[in-house]
Amino acid sequence: MMKKIVLNYAKVALLVALAVVVSGCKKDPVAGGFSVAPGKQVTFAKANLQYNIALNKWEFLPQPSYYVGGANSSIKDTTYGGGLDLFGWGTGDNPRKYSDKEEDYQTFTDWGSKMGGGWRTLSKDEWKYLMDGRPNAKDRYGFATVAGVKGMVILPDLWTTPDSIPFFAGNKYLDSNTYNPAMWEKMDAAGAIFLPLSGYRVGTTYQSEAMDGRYWSSTSDLSNGAWGFAIFIGGYRVNCYDRRDVGYAVRLAKDM
Repeated sequence: MMKKIVLNYAKVALLVALAVVVSGCKKDPVAGGFSVAPGKQVTFAKANLQYNIALNKWEFLPQPSYYVGGANSSIKDTTYGGGLDLFGWGTGDNPRKYSDKEEDYQTFTDWGSKMGGGWRTLSKDEWKYLMDGRPNAKDRYGFATVAGVKGMVILPDLWTTPDSIPFFAGNKYLDSNTYNPAMWEKMDAAGAIFLPLSGYRVGTTYQSEAMDGRYWSSTSDLSNGAWGFAIFIGGYRVNCYDRRDVGYAVRLAKDM
């Protein structure tokens, strides 16, 4: 004799809804988050990473517009006790490495692992999705001058421009998006981040200050190169390929 099966449709609907949430099939953006893949958001550090030689300590620079600049040329000077913020790829375990031999950069040690707290470096694909793939991506960045320093502003997924503060998205508005420290404090409180055009280092030579900013990803290829995110006056490249020994800046993120 067959048993009669009675379905409780309310319970079935609830179980289906819970399965969708648990599986991550649908995840709405969270305030302050930046999408780096469908359904995946991160928060960013407020400033670039530096290695403080005197204190033998990894730390974030005090302000988003700060960078070490030409002092990175002193990376091999054993008498130099200041900071460094342009690193060869994957040198979280050896920030003073300046060798130009590609075989010296075969292992990636994430700089975030030295900071703790879940900090990490974005992958190449995550940088690309952030800039080109997320909804309204082209409205979520702009070039700007913050406290006299040129660079790029990147906005979170959910964004409301603070009252009386200008923001023009895209590549053309470097002079229009000009913020003094008090103005940037409001942009920061609303969730924006700023990546300075902090240059890059080749060996012990510092190059392209205020013209170019290069930020590492965690992604390498099968040869001796690695990928980064490059910004420059009037544009950016999400798939910037370079030798691993070239010194790039690092902006860490953590998953939400």
